[in-house]
Amino acid sequence: MSSPVADLRSYLAGLSWPDPQAPRFDPDTAPADPVELFAQWLRAAVEAGAPAPHVMTLATVDAAGRPDARVTVLEDVDESAFWVAASETSPKGKQLGRVPVAALVFHWPSLGRQVRVRGAVRPAEAARTAAAFERLSAHQRADLLADRQSGPLHDEVWLSDALGDPTELLALEGAGPVTAPTWRLWGVDAGRMEFFQAERDGHHVRLRYSRSGSGYGTELLHP
Repeated sequence: MSSPVADLRSYLAGLSWPDPQAPRFDPDTAPADPVELFAQWLRAAVEAGAPAPHVMTLATVDAAGRPDARVTVLEDVDESAFWVAASETSPKGKQLGRVPVAALVFHWPSLGRQVRVRGAVRPAEAARTAAAFERLSAHQRADLLADRQSGPLHDEVWLSDALGDPTELLALEGAGPVTAPTWRLWGVDAGRMEFFQAERDGHHVRLRYSRSGSGYGTELLHP
């Protein structure tokens, strides 16, 4: 009698990679700025109906050098960084603050595309963080004001009491902006980015950008 693990191994062996529907990617036509290419690919994912195209994997490292990863949302992007959100008191925020390096992976399977970002991390200035906080829903803001992200949940009744009524939070905000003091945006430097395009013939295209001075150098990588 086979074990569940053995059955799963056989099942995985029979799975295939999704057949990409995107047109071929020609690196010779790629823009000089990788963030511009990311914007093109993100919009293409939206237009193709890719689910949650702004969702990504964020990888961090703790003080002992142990890696950690989770799926999160891209909050903002500019010419120099990709911005994610985390409370300074959460495991994610502590890792970003104490070991300020991170990696991101965007994956759009239906298009056969991935984008990888790796770089140094820096906290956002207060104004940028406050503006991002105001864009959250009332429930999200109430949760963050309770400041218990990723902590043990022992009592759901306590959680409900701690969050309170979001309408009360909105009334409080009427007197002025309210921002959770430990919540902030963190920017992952866009100095090193890789674009992966799967091809049906197996000759996948990998284009890597590396910042050099005021611009970027590019190189093709083996699949």
